[in-house]
Amino acid sequence: MAPPENTFPVSSLEQRAQFHSVNFKDKSRKLGDFDLKRDCELLELVQYSCTTPEQQAKRAMESPDGRARMECFPFVRLFRKCENKGKVFHVETTAWEGQNAWKPPAGSRPTAGMSNKEETAVYTESTKSVFAKYKELFWFGE
Repeated sequence: MAPPENTFPVSSLEQRAQFHSVNFKDKSRKLGDFDLKRDCELLELVQYSCTTPEQQAKRAMESPDGRARMECFPFVRLFRKCENKGKVFHVETTAWEGQNAWKPPAGSRPTAGMSNKEETAVYTESTKSVFAKYKELFWFGE
């Protein structure tokens, strides 16, 4: 199982790329003049989410001929491959750029200057619809 990760607003991705975790503590990468889009190569990974055997059985019972095929749906993930002093690190940017990029809701105010609690509340409310969209790609059952 993967170690637990801290969640943060998409708007702070570039700042969070400046740090990495060592023994559950944030350490600075000391990148200097660093721009994620300018200094890192864009990579794409296509993964697939497929129907489960239980979902196939349910569909087979509902179909007139009693047959159901496995269906798989592609999901594209974007990463940036960065290098700093000979060390390579990757940053997932799927929610930050590309077709499924998060965009702030119309009429929302910038989160700069907000407390962490206020920023988290804005992030949580505004991302509910984004997560609902991603959920459609992965979870097909009730």
